[in-house]
Formats: sequence, structure tokens, C-alpha cells
Amino acid sequence: MRKLRRADELAAAGSTGEQIAAQLGVSTAPLYNWLRQFGGIDTDAAKELEGPREQNARLKRLLADNVSG
Repeated sequence: MRKLRRADELAAAGSTGEQIAAQLGVSTAPLYNWLRQFGGIDTDAAKELEGPREQNARLKRLLADNVSG
């Protein structure tokens, strides 16, 4: 979220996507994916999304273990 906040600051200052990605130390593809996925979401909302994501991953592992075992 810090990088996205910084990206917003740089964009407001007139930096291009390539310049923003270079300053953040990432390529443009992950930057645009992050912006698409998390753009406009505040920190609290992003934290709320993490819980269901972790639970979903755990359930997928359980299902895979049960199917293969």
C-alpha cells in the first residue's frame, strides 16, 4: 500500500507510468496490476481483503490434499 500511495503522489506530480515504476523499483506490469486491483482502496479496506484471501488459499490447499490423498 505504501508503494501505491507513493505512485499516486508521483502521478499527481505529473510522472509517467514508466517513471513511477522506475522510482518504485518495479516493472510497469506489476504496477498497473496493483493499481487495477487496489487503486482507490484505503489501507483498512485492503487489510480486510487479506483475511478472505488467506482463508481461500487455505481451503484450496485442504481440498487439494483431500483430492490427491
